[in-house]
Amino acid sequence: MSLNMEGHIDDVFVSVAASRTVSVDGQWIEGIWVPGATETKPYIVNIQPASDREVDFIRQGGERITDVRRLYINEGEMHLIDQSGIWSFLSQQWKAVKCDNRYWRNYCKVLVMRIDDQSGGPA
Repeated sequence: MSLNMEGHIDDVFVSVAASRTVSVDGQWIEGIWVPGATETKPYIVNIQPASDREVDFIRQGGERITDVRRLYINEGEMHLIDQSGIWSFLSQQWKAVKCDNRYWRNYCKVLVMRIDDQSGGPA
């Protein structure tokens, strides 16, 4: 039996509105990737702290650790979620560093890290 997060909203694990912005097209111009138009989709996410093991996973990848969170997405178009794109919630921008999205489950787990430059420029 697997974990079921469908409709899971209570006083302890409060779900919040979030959005995910991805580049839907782009092209190579003289050897440089130029992103095209972006698409933003709304989601409802449950935010949890990352475990020590998950933080160590990011540290091994050579990333500078800022703020790491674990998201459980329980409402939205989950079949579209992968490791690309920028997440926005709690008035901040976050990049996905690990995604666990299995088609037989009704939730998706994403490990995100806060982006230092919150100006909306290139990450």
